[in-house]
Amino acid sequence: MDKEQQAAEAEQEQQQPQHEPEAEEEEEPSEDESSEGGSEDSSSEGDDSAPEVSDEQDDEDSPDEDPFDQINVDFQFFDPKESDFHGLKALLHTYLDGQQYDSSPLVDTIIAQASVGTVVRTGEDEDPIAVMTVLNTQQHKQAGFLQQIRQYVLGKCKDAALKDKLAKAWDAPGTGLIINERLVNCPPQLAPPLVQALFDEVGWATEDEPQDVRDHYKFKQYLLLTRVYSDPLAGQPAAAAAAAGPSAGKPPAGPKSKKQQQQPQQQAKKQKGEQPAQQPGTPHIVYVRPEDEFFHAQAAAAFTFPVEGRAVGKDELQPLRLVLLLPASKVPAARKALDAVVGNMAAQ
Repeated sequence: MDKEQQAAEAEQEQQQPQHEPEAEEEEEPSEDESSEGGSEDSSSEGDDSAPEVSDEQDDEDSPDEDPFDQINVDFQFFDPKESDFHGLKALLHTYLDGQQYDSSPLVDTIIAQASVGTVVRTGEDEDPIAVMTVLNTQQHKQAGFLQQIRQYVLGKCKDAALKDKLAKAWDAPGTGLIINERLVNCPPQLAPPLVQALFDEVGWATEDEPQDVRDHYKFKQYLLLTRVYSDPLAGQPAAAAAAAGPSAGKPPAGPKSKKQQQQPQQQAKKQKGEQPAQQPGTPHIVYVRPEDEFFHAQAAAAFTFPVEGRAVGKDELQPLRLVLLLPASKVPAARKALDAVVGNMAAQ
């Protein structure tokens, strides 16, 4: 099903400082001039950071100049298309944390699925900076990339009962694998419109597509492999956390702004709303993408495992992967909580 650009556009303002004009070089005074100039000349030579003021007009204008330029960026939503192939492959090549898998067939499948799936670009001809779609695990069960993802995920689960539950869900009819990747510095405000676009399209596909295609989108549950961090200092006494130093990855106290959510390796996100229970001995989760927190809160099953091959300090945020099994009936509650916290420009 073809669709036009999604009406949802998130606007990010980035501030870039202007370069100050370089100070003009001054000729070194002669010995006579130096002795006559006194402290006034030596003061001018000592201040290399400020340009010379040539007249009173320059002095009057400078306070009124805006020291920052504002750059507005429009994030536009599109159906995936053939020209997105290389950009999508760049986004997805680390989907299994460096393990080799058939990423090209995965990208081809995402592009071929015209009914469901969205990419985000900053312009018509730019490479995608984000993608969100869902693939039916039974429809594509013979695909090499899906078998590789299944083997990778189940191989990381150490709990035998949970592993069996996830394996049964993976092989059951009506299970969708959500593919959700984007650049780490994407603003969190992109999350609600992306989530809305995905589940709106799933609903439309069950109504508008030919009958033999509709059944592929009648999902009962979703699997999600996503990126999170754990905070090794969470829950420790304040004195112990302070002793670790400011570089330990401990988030500062106080409420977090939306902009801070783009810095997962430096600050933990604390938000209102339902939180997944933290069991004793389990890591304190720091969410990279805001929607994952609310999916996790509604999940029927979940586990984390560490990302291998990345050297980080003992007291720094530790990279993890989070695997979720999310019942389709719980999606509306997760979406409502996400919109309440982050806001959804597409719903306005």
